[in-house]
Amino acid sequence: MNQEKKIILCDADDTIENLIDCWVSAINQKHGTNVSPSDVTDWDVSLFFPTLTKAQVYAPIMGKEIWNNLERIPGCFEVLKEINDKHILRIVTATHYNTCDKKIERILELFPFLNWNQFVITAHKQLIHGDYLIDDGTHNVTGGDYQGILFSRPHNKTFDAQAAGVIRVSEWSEIRSIILD
Repeated sequence: MNQEKKIILCDADDTIENLIDCWVSAINQKHGTNVSPSDVTDWDVSLFFPTLTKAQVYAPIMGKEIWNNLERIPGCFEVLKEINDKHILRIVTATHYNTCDKKIERILELFPFLNWNQFVITAHKQLIHGDYLIDDGTHNVTGGDYQGILFSRPHNKTFDAQAAGVIRVSEWSEIRSIILD
């Protein structure tokens, strides 16, 4: 039986790679703070560094060095590869133009089965059509022409996914069950 290919849209930061871990670590290291990534329970990371300016908090992700430290989210590699093999996969990410090259280069190192033309850079993910969008941003998984799959992270734990018609998952094995089974 030949299954129809679906268009799977997938976020990068904190969905397939661990940006928040690297970001918080970089801030702690530079400014002597002691914040844990699990402490960041809101989209606005600056709220958890009250002694720092927004510019100080956002400086690490505006630079190129942090992207070298990214690692895969556990369980992601195998499932994402299987999705890539069976469906049309697009990595849809909101990235500043100054860091696109380093971020994409690192993601391609982590996921060598991907290629650069699978990336869509936009802060307006609702403009992209797909069957599913896997994302940790609550503002991304609603209002688009796709079924939202919210990847649980501390910053989205209070979002009522069920009320919003969004599927909440905690692990990549759950994503596999939704898309591949």
